[in-house]
Amino acid sequence: MKILITGALGNLASGVAELLGQNHEVRLSDIIPIETPYPFYQADIRKMGSLDQASEGVDLIVHTPAFHGIHLGNHSEQEFYDLNITGTFQMFQSAVRNKVRRVVWASSMSFYGTDFYAYTKKIGEQICQYFHERHGIEVIMLRPADFTPFRDILQYGERLLHGGVDRRDVIQSVILATECKRNFGAYHIVRQDPFTQEDVEAYSQSPVQVLDMKYPGAKKIIEMYNFKLPSEIHVSDLSKEQQELEYKPKYNFGTFIQELIKEGVVL
Repeated sequence: MKILITGALGNLASGVAELLGQNHEVRLSDIIPIETPYPFYQADIRKMGSLDQASEGVDLIVHTPAFHGIHLGNHSEQEFYDLNITGTFQMFQSAVRNKVRRVVWASSMSFYGTDFYAYTKKIGEQICQYFHERHGIEVIMLRPADFTPFRDILQYGERLLHGGVDRRDVIQSVILATECKRNFGAYHIVRQDPFTQEDVEAYSQSPVQVLDMKYPGAKKIIEMYNFKLPSEIHVSDLSKEQQELEYKPKYNFGTFIQELIKEGVVL
């Protein structure tokens, strides 16, 4: 396939380009020029027609540019609207003009929130639905949990106890979305924890013990690094994601412990 990846400098797009480039004809776009072996188109997606040339002849667009929750204190609501909403609309306009078959759109689990970032994702998904229903573009919307760049390996590990998901799983979900047999859908891209309902009920009384039972070695790591624990845990239900997207996340707190041991951080 011929694939355009927008927001090429971003955390998600850079990893997606590396994998998709192995089997597909990839081209990249961003507002800032970058050095890349792939064809590159500099474009401000907020402007009408900015992606017309970049999307000409492509089969699929992976659209990733957005301000995120971590940017709320540094960017205005207008800036969020312009990039997250207007940018998405203009991308779809170019897709229509160039008869692009499919769009993979980066939404967020923040879709369920109440801040302005969340509302840009709600509106963005409505735009996706409109262009699917009105113009027949296939659209797969991915709602990843937090996978923003982490300060260090310990911050990464602690985040996997809370709302975080591994970047590698998110990248893999995009690859799957480019091949998915469904022509429209929204999917939760979160980690898979092995908790049962019994674990959820026991957690309030013995949180460390429950985690150590599911992830051998967790007690030692939690106490050694004074990790803050979540107030509660949940049973993961990714049946829809597994059946329709074939999404099977590989990484959680257990794999974090294994990687620490492999790297010699923990003996």
